[in-house]
Amino acid sequence: MEQPTPERIEQIIDAIQDFGKESLDEILHKLIEGVQILADGGHCRVYLEDLTMGAITCVAGTDGDTLHIQNNSSPINNNHFLISQVYQQKQELAISDLSQYPQDIPLITGNRKAGASYLLPITQLGRSIGVLCLDREKSNQFPPEKRLHRIRKLLVGAAPILNRARKYQQQLQLARHVDEAKKREAALFMVKSAAQLVKQVALASVLIPVPSKIDGERTLQILASYSKEREARKLYEEERLINLTPGESLLSRFIDRAGVIVDDSLLAPLYISDLAAETLQKPYLTKELGLKSLYMVPRYDKRTRRVICLVNYYTKERHQFSPFERDLLDAHAEMAQRVVQEIGDEHLEVQVLSEIRDLLQQSNDRLKPFLHRVLAKATQLIGADTGSIALIREHEGERWLLVEDNQGNLIGAKSRDWLKKHIPPIRVGGEELPPEERSLSGLAATTAKAEILVDSLDTENNNSFYQPVTEAIRSEIAVPVIYDGEVLAVICLDSLRPHYFSSEHRRILLIIERMIGHHLAILQKIEQLTSEIDRLRQDVDYKDPNITSYRLGNIIGNSTKAQKIIDTIQTISPPLCQRIVQWKKQRVPDQGEFLGLPSILITGETGAGKEFLFNNLFTQLNQIYRELLPAQGVLPLKKTNIAAYSGELTYSELFGHKRGAFTGAQSDRRGIFEEAHGGVVFLDEIGDADPKTQVQLLRFLDSGEFVRLGENITRHSQVLLVAGTNRDLRQLIAAGSFREDLYHRLSELIIEVPSLNQRREDIPDLAVHF
Repeated sequence: MEQPTPERIEQIIDAIQDFGKESLDEILHKLIEGVQILADGGHCRVYLEDLTMGAITCVAGTDGDTLHIQNNSSPINNNHFLISQVYQQKQELAISDLSQYPQDIPLITGNRKAGASYLLPITQLGRSIGVLCLDREKSNQFPPEKRLHRIRKLLVGAAPILNRARKYQQQLQLARHVDEAKKREAALFMVKSAAQLVKQVALASVLIPVPSKIDGERTLQILASYSKEREARKLYEEERLINLTPGESLLSRFIDRAGVIVDDSLLAPLYISDLAAETLQKPYLTKELGLKSLYMVPRYDKRTRRVICLVNYYTKERHQFSPFERDLLDAHAEMAQRVVQEIGDEHLEVQVLSEIRDLLQQSNDRLKPFLHRVLAKATQLIGADTGSIALIREHEGERWLLVEDNQGNLIGAKSRDWLKKHIPPIRVGGEELPPEERSLSGLAATTAKAEILVDSLDTENNNSFYQPVTEAIRSEIAVPVIYDGEVLAVICLDSLRPHYFSSEHRRILLIIERMIGHHLAILQKIEQLTSEIDRLRQDVDYKDPNITSYRLGNIIGNSTKAQKIIDTIQTISPPLCQRIVQWKKQRVPDQGEFLGLPSILITGETGAGKEFLFNNLFTQLNQIYRELLPAQGVLPLKKTNIAAYSGELTYSELFGHKRGAFTGAQSDRRGIFEEAHGGVVFLDEIGDADPKTQVQLLRFLDSGEFVRLGENITRHSQVLLVAGTNRDLRQLIAAGSFREDLYHRLSELIIEVPSLNQRREDIPDLAVHF
């Protein structure tokens, strides 16, 4: 058992405080995890105040015996309930032996198998918001006071975050109730009009599929019904759920327990002339209400046959509807379908989407918190059980989706991560991949389209595009996040129920994707730049205390050659940076003088320190840039080594490519010149550039124009280009493998890194530094 040190308590509180208001489940999971550590065994449950229900409700527990009572409630204002007592009085309560309580006293503390229970109020600013229950299997067994003190400290630290998330969750529940009421009201309006359309209609109803208590199965529920006879409607709605178990109802002949039409006769409107001859779940329809016939109009998904809604029109006589009447009722049922699909979700949808919009206005947000909050809001809005956001990363020329790295460090985002404990790297691709490497997220990334997997167990129809992170997941939806034609990430939501996700869920996620694409691209760029700058800073900031010859950054400069390099950097940095700042202020590229900067060529032998010198040059430029434009953050930077690529891959790395431009080009991609617009690009080993790349590079240096591989659109970018080489470019020119005109454009400023032979006096300090 982990030792509950004060530092560990602070770590747990810090982890809880990192969550946003959307993450109630994660907050509760982390809180219970902390309580388990501090309590040293036993079980615990958390109850929270729910003002929308007027109750205090169990929202989380640690074991199988207690999880089944989640969502059980006790009245807030009722002292007969022990939970309510602790909540009202804000005083702890120790129950030494639960078996001593008579069976008629509502304990609401789990089951009486527990020997003892210790109840602590959860308060914020002096007001109760919930109760924590600590259960032990033996009577008179409680955590020692020292551990209880630490649990109280944990509750105090977690209460503000927990209360904020509780309020938000209940606001969403209230919004859902409002939306459901609007849907019922609109449906009621529709069925009322049925009697006006055809006077023989005595009762009309709209049925919709809802999840049943059996995992993966559905039942039909009466959304709305209407009859001119009030008592008939009341009697009809007494039993609101329709049993789809075979033989239990009329509808079970046509619709299975997954809500799918299995009898082709219901693929079109169906007339039942004699209800009394049918097996009815509600026999009183014919006996007490006197209904004789039924005209059923199904509305369903044409691809899956899943029922969207079923509209019933009952008559008290065997009325043969005329073609005109049938057309009217068919159109009426189509309107009812629109009510079911389009009305009633606006309140919740607008609320959550407006909160995502507000997220986009937060300039101080970082990538991971932003992704987590977007995922949490999307999960709440869709009603998914868990989810993740995976970011596209390239490795050895292939694209992968990463939620976390091999060490478990988050790259993207996960919600309710106890359902998805580890998500391995996901390869981007479709049917060309072997089955064991396929995934729905990888398919969405390669097609750049939203994909839905209706049932993870239906291997015949899902083409094995499900990667079984956990067996509990039954259905999945994956939506790519696209910006400027490039897939940046994939939002993946999961449900523990099959056939959960619909076209409406796809529509909502596509709205979210379009909202966040640009912001995600910016945050990724900032994170990449910040990471690169941090690496440079570590390189440049390192100074050995035994060395006194550092001159600029950490360039060792006793020798004349080294001092000359330092003087050059100090001379050229201010005017170069002034020009870069001018680009920023202009915003619109200056077509007349698109670059306006000389290129810099750094030469030197292998191991002389060309990249090390560039790092110090960039640090100097970035320092001036941040002084001139403090609100802009860091100076954009991209670095690459030409020798690491060949042919089309070199061209793609520098200038980007269009999807399908070459084998493996599965999506549009920006090159580093485009990504570093307004900043600095360092190309090492420029002497290894192939002829095609040299031509495009020369064009770019002359005009700032380039074309992505595989397309014919001219694009522009402004960068300061710094190139490095250990080869004699003049010899390459003589050999015909390097363009002379490109050499002259690259070598407008040359910085030669001296060899060790040329700076012998620096060797002792260099040996210490490196």
